[in-house]
Amino acid sequence: MHCVSDCMRTQVFTVNVGATLVEAMRIIRGHMVGIVPVIDRERHVAGVLVLDDLLTEFMPKFVQVLRKTDFVQDYSKFEMGPPTADLLDKPLSELMRPPYYLSETSSLMEAMVFMHNHQVVDVPVIDADKRLVGIVSRVRVGSLFLMDWLNKKSEWSE
Repeated sequence: MHCVSDCMRTQVFTVNVGATLVEAMRIIRGHMVGIVPVIDRERHVAGVLVLDDLLTEFMPKFVQVLRKTDFVQDYSKFEMGPPTADLLDKPLSELMRPPYYLSETSSLMEAMVFMHNHQVVDVPVIDADKRLVGIVSRVRVGSLFLMDWLNKKSEWSE
């Protein structure tokens, strides 16, 4: 039986609790990730910064249109300049989500249910000491399900 530790990524890009929004944005941009766990000195997850939340904060009108409209003819109306200084100066605590995570021993089914119920595609993974050890994605969990099903299919065809 597989668990989350079988498919999580162990290279996790994080920011410390005292980091600035600009530092977090550089991590998202530089490593092309959609989630950045905010951790304390002991690597406990203090919160989670999600790219979609930042986009909503920086471009609220654009996000509202995307949620309500199937087609936009001219995206140039939504062009925007750099974020304002007051937005960039916001503490991470105002922009990050409360901490959420799965245990590295969580089952794949538990992970899928968690991601579905919380509408997230990436989840930080913690060890028994509640320290961050990885990130698991819906794609990785789903791929492991598919691998198991394909292996079982070969057993079914016999």
